[in-house]
Amino acid sequence: MPRLCAAGCIHLPCIQKKCPADDDDEDFPVKDELHKLTSEDLSRFTTQFSPENLVGVTHLGKLYRGKMVIGDITKDVAVKIIGLDERVFKYTGNDKLERFEYELKFLQAPRIKGNPNLVKVIGYCEEEETLGIVYDLNPHDTLENLITRADFNWMQRVKTALTLAHLLNYLHDRKYLIRNFAPYHIVVDQDFTPIMYEFGLLVGGVLRNKISASDFRLAPYGYIDGSLVTHGPDTFTVRSDVFAFGILLVNLISKRVVVDTRDRDDAINMWVLREFKSGRSVVHQTLVGDPGFDPLDGTIITQLAIQCIEDKPKKRPNMKEVIECLETLRVVQEHDKEVNSFYRNNSN
Repeated sequence: MPRLCAAGCIHLPCIQKKCPADDDDEDFPVKDELHKLTSEDLSRFTTQFSPENLVGVTHLGKLYRGKMVIGDITKDVAVKIIGLDERVFKYTGNDKLERFEYELKFLQAPRIKGNPNLVKVIGYCEEEETLGIVYDLNPHDTLENLITRADFNWMQRVKTALTLAHLLNYLHDRKYLIRNFAPYHIVVDQDFTPIMYEFGLLVGGVLRNKISASDFRLAPYGYIDGSLVTHGPDTFTVRSDVFAFGILLVNLISKRVVVDTRDRDDAINMWVLREFKSGRSVVHQTLVGDPGFDPLDGTIITQLAIQCIEDKPKKRPNMKEVIECLETLRVVQEHDKEVNSFYRNNSN
């Protein structure tokens, strides 16, 4: 029996043709521009999945740099292999294929394809042993790897935070929940533009899928709201994504990464609450001397992070309020007047 999504079609050949997809019940355009590739193609693009080309690892797979020849042109690409290493994550049943198909459907949706902070698909591989997606992307590094680096300065960190806040707000407005928002699911390109490339827990919007009780298997440690553990995955809301954003904001300003110790006292949200005192920032001292840094900005952004990780979800701001707060920062007002023009022009 064929597997069907709520919209009536989930199999990839159907996705490539027409499928009721958009939030506004528009049909998908024909997807003939996607290249259908083989596992040998993906291996060749990445030099046999060379460790030197490995960009990042998620709970769902691995992302590699690659080069793809299209006619007379050699193009820089990124290749994601889903479920390549079962030591990272072991799928069950049709889980792997379904998540692969959901991602393709999401990224090909008309209201998503033009977003500069979501990866652009140019090809895919669907074989019994290999599921892979090829992106039009030349990644510099994962955001997680940049967090502790000295060459990732204050201005770049704030600009990254504001851009990602706009992205989350854009997706929330279109009825999506991310649920695995974390810095190792985001890369920056050669221009330091943040781009999200992992969507394994995405629900809503064009997908019209439902939250599964098994989704906690994929949850990124440290970025999942503690109330979800208590009340279960059905309590996922946009405020759960706000919590994850708050943790990422702490990462960016304190240069601390999440460490999976399973000791609640060592969790980064517990650390920042211990460190925080009224009027005090947790901005790392090495960032204080960066161009564009203002002490008041440090205090404001710390308080915003604390609000985002409030224990009670209803007390957290929504992403529109987060954006409004970030836009009050002096570094934004003085140096980033042109940032996020896409979101200003696509606010509806």
